[in-house]
Amino acid sequence: MKRILNISLALVILLSVAGCNLPTKEAPVELLPTQPPAVIEPPPTAEPTEPPPPPPTTEPEIVHVSFPSQGSGKEQTIHDQLSQNTAPEKRAYGGDEYVNGRWERPFMAEEMEYLPFIDIAQTDLIRDEDGGWLYADIIVVESPSTAGERKVIFGIEVDRDLDGRGDVLILADAPPSPESTTDGVPVWQTVNANIGDADPMSPNAPVAVDGYEVSVFDEGVGDDADLAWVRMSPELDNKIEIAFKLDLMDIGEEYYFFLWGAWAFVEDAHPDWFDHHDKYTLEEAGSPLIENEHYPLKAFYAVDNTCRALSGQAPISRLPGMCPVSVPQGGDEGDEPPGSCVEIECCPGDYVCYLYWDPNLCTCVSELN
Repeated sequence: MKRILNISLALVILLSVAGCNLPTKEAPVELLPTQPPAVIEPPPTAEPTEPPPPPPTTEPEIVHVSFPSQGSGKEQTIHDQLSQNTAPEKRAYGGDEYVNGRWERPFMAEEMEYLPFIDIAQTDLIRDEDGGWLYADIIVVESPSTAGERKVIFGIEVDRDLDGRGDVLILADAPPSPESTTDGVPVWQTVNANIGDADPMSPNAPVAVDGYEVSVFDEGVGDDADLAWVRMSPELDNKIEIAFKLDLMDIGEEYYFFLWGAWAFVEDAHPDWFDHHDKYTLEEAGSPLIENEHYPLKAFYAVDNTCRALSGQAPISRLPGMCPVSVPQGGDEGDEPPGSCVEIECCPGDYVCYLYWDPNLCTCVSELN
């Protein structure tokens, strides 16, 4: 009996061990729902920012140490053709000579509106060699203050070596008062000496010109802050006074001679347009002379200039652009008048030049400044 119990116990143990090794069905694994992969966003782009403004530039300090007064020497005078009498007829009386670079164009283009505030009547030059200054006065028919919103510019052109090619151009905006100022005063020069192109004082158009291409002074900015000044005359509001240093006439330390003449413009002087009859043909420029086939004015208008006078020595020959010199009646050029003088006979182009002529005293001036 005991043996049967042992056998039964053994069978139970054996079956239990075998049951552990029988194949069994695995319980299903519960899967978690899948998540989409995380999207990594790039960091936000910073909004572009304006670069910091550059530090403010400081304007060069202009210190004036030399001031012009007004020369008291002998005046050298150029009288220019006037257009005021024929302006109602929308034409110039004369004085406009394309072939000689003489312009009498105080009119707007096409409609020929008269601009009396640039119609030059007379210009004078006084040499003050002891003080180192030159004083040029330009008298126009009416005060520049009558120009309204229009900009009025005056100028003196200098030919230092008497070859017909301008060397220096001094410009000045019409000044607001009799107080001397460098405001609105630039000085231009040319370094390539090509003003006038192949034939100085003669038309060569159409050719490429660059005129006065170097600014040596601009409202006090330059090697010499006192090089050129302008003011309205204290006596006449139609007289503009331009003062500039004799240093600009750098042709010799002891002797200065040069040709000079005056200009007047409206709106812009265009230093790069010189000489104008090299830039424009007569057909392009137009004419203020009603008898000319190219009348009226077209591309080149609102400008007046004078012929040139020789300063520093008496003329011994006709130089390019130089005004005719009056001749005393009954004598040769340079002689003292025998009591009465003729004015100057009409020059080619029907303009009258009274260079060195005093119409009030009837005096032919033979001694030049």
